[in-house]
Amino acid sequence: MFLAIKEMKKEKARFLLIISIFILISYLVYFLVGLANGLAVDNRTAVDQWEASHVILADGSNKNISSSMIDQAQLEEDLEGIDYYLVNLSRSAAYKNGSEEDRNTIDISLIGMDETSKYFPEIIEGDLPSEEKDAVASLSLKLEEGMAIGDELKLSMNGSIFKIVGFTEDYKYNVSPVIYTKLADSSTASIIYSPVEEDTENTQENLQNIPEDVDAQSGPTPGVPERVSAGLVNFSENDSSKIESLDESYDVITKEEFIKEIPGYYAQLLTFGLMVIFLIIIAAIVLGVFLYIVTIQKKDIFGIMKIQGISNQYISKSVIIQTFLVSLIGLSLGLILTYVTEYFLPVSVPFRSNIIYYLVITGIMIVTSQIGAFFSVKSVSSIDPLEVI
Repeated sequence: MFLAIKEMKKEKARFLLIISIFILISYLVYFLVGLANGLAVDNRTAVDQWEASHVILADGSNKNISSSMIDQAQLEEDLEGIDYYLVNLSRSAAYKNGSEEDRNTIDISLIGMDETSKYFPEIIEGDLPSEEKDAVASLSLKLEEGMAIGDELKLSMNGSIFKIVGFTEDYKYNVSPVIYTKLADSSTASIIYSPVEEDTENTQENLQNIPEDVDAQSGPTPGVPERVSAGLVNFSENDSSKIESLDESYDVITKEEFIKEIPGYYAQLLTFGLMVIFLIIIAAIVLGVFLYIVTIQKKDIFGIMKIQGISNQYISKSVIIQTFLVSLIGLSLGLILTYVTEYFLPVSVPFRSNIIYYLVITGIMIVTSQIGAFFSVKSVSSIDPLEVI
């Protein structure tokens, strides 16, 4: 220990250079892990908020909520006596405060549910939806887009205008910020058909009243029952019979399965996951080999120390301790630099630190560095003092 620290104090420039290599490599790894984790989290935070064990989708929807439309009345009848709540989910481009310039156009996900339900997201600013087309927006719309309570979002698909009455946590679905509305306001019919068509019959006179910027040219078929995207339920391990019964008419999947089937999420997770894993492996090997070479370069010094009567055990212990200290200092500074960078990053950058991931990566790099040190110790032990002389 004494020898290791004394050498580090004497050779400051040399060890600062070694530590800087550790800092830069670890910073690269930590930063990319944060970006990959941030992108993955932004796909699913809105779903993570759902207090449910299972998601009920339409049979044949391929586990995709965008393809799911269920008869609301029938689903409510089938779920009678079960703890459940209904959800509508739609996606659309929207204009901020009606301005149709490209810089004021954003992609949003609309999630509709009963605003009086205990499952509705917690309001951190403003109020719950009370009127038709009221919306509670994700905090990211405030931080990234500068929107405030009272601002409006006009859907490009049908011209519907939603008024922001409150904000909730930074929830996103498929990387798009979420706005929460009343259940009916986020239904497929409400998103596709224009407000003019929803309240009138499809006469030639009424169709002529559709705004020019609205894509929809037909209204919902009269008499078609109200539909919802999904039902969210809480099943325990003892409810397997209920799940099997519902699975005959619907596609019943766990929340984890649902998240895995979010379009593009799993492929993205695999791509970035493999990239990060290979980066960690390569970085760990590079650091281990680097420390091995640095130690072997001191072969002559170790030979002279042996001539002076210093044992192999003492020298080996010094090398291992020195390697541990250098790697620990370098990795710690790299981690600190990562958190400092996160603090200054724009909120629009999908970066999320995860201390558990970072600790695992740090442990892997320290272990590989120690492996490099053990190999160098083996070489040090075989040094012949006579050859050095």
